Amino acid sequence: MIEGIALALMKTLATYLFKNYILMQSQITIEGAPKWYMQNVSNQVCVYDHQTGGMEAVDKAKAATYPKMKKELSNILEAVIFDNYSDLKDPKEKKFVMMFKDDPNAQIFIRKTMSFPAIEYKKNEQIAFVKACIQKDVILKYQEKRTKTIKYELTHKRADNAFEELESDDMKLE
Repeated sequence: MIEGIALALMKTLATYLFKNYILMQSQITIEGAPKWYMQNVSNQVCVYDHQTGGMEAVDKAKAATYPKMKKELSNILEAVIFDNYSDLKDPKEKKFVMMFKDDPNAQIFIRKTMSFPAIEYKKNEQIAFVKACIQKDVILKYQEKRTKTIKYELTHKRADNAFEELESDDMKLE
């Protein structure tokens, strides 16, 4: 049962990332911004930021993209879950989906895999523009690994609970 949900979640996530996600993103042109700013790429999930100030604005803009990416990835997972798994009845399936949705290591994953393919500082205007991206296939592989970990945790916890239950029943017999 959990195996089926894990497989279905991954299929749904892949479909969402590679078909629906890019269609849902707006192409925005902002006067004074670089051409690449707010222009999404089909094989990546990207976030953007701009900051004003001296050269330190580049670092501030880069730093601002980390929480934006975390929110973007969270929104993607929520959309996948809401559209397909919001009406689950089985508590184990619900727990699996909630564990999938709430990723305690998201920040680490983002810091490790996010790249900055475009950074531009306009000296005269004193404004920095930053584009930060993660490849969609990297996101998918990471989520596949997470589903395996979650399945393992849930099945072993269930096994441990079963052993504890057997041991408590044995104690009652004595």
